[in-house]
Amino acid sequence: MKVIIYDSECKFCTRFSKWSQSNVKTLEIISVRSKEARKILRDKGIKFIDLQTIYFVNDNEVWVRSKAIFEIFAHFTSPWRIISFFSFLPTHFTDFWYKIFAKYRYNF
Repeated sequence: MKVIIYDSECKFCTRFSKWSQSNVKTLEIISVRSKEARKILRDKGIKFIDLQTIYFVNDNEVWVRSKAIFEIFAHFTSPWRIISFFSFLPTHFTDFWYKIFAKYRYNF
């Protein structure tokens, strides 16, 4: 099971999730505000569910924020897959930029 759990009240997040699903047919998308998303995340050990972040669940693994984005792009075909290459960067660095983007995401 490959699931993107995203903020459905964010237009950018919704478009990104739907676009990802159209490129990777095996992806499911679920709103972070749904009961199903809360159940999946709690079953995976996530106690605090942050509405300001994206989650990517692939079987028993859960990625959050920038690592979730990189992991989603790892399932794409070229040329988009190249974005996953940047996952080698330190998480504190990539999450810093992710959080800035997330803070202003409603403006996009």
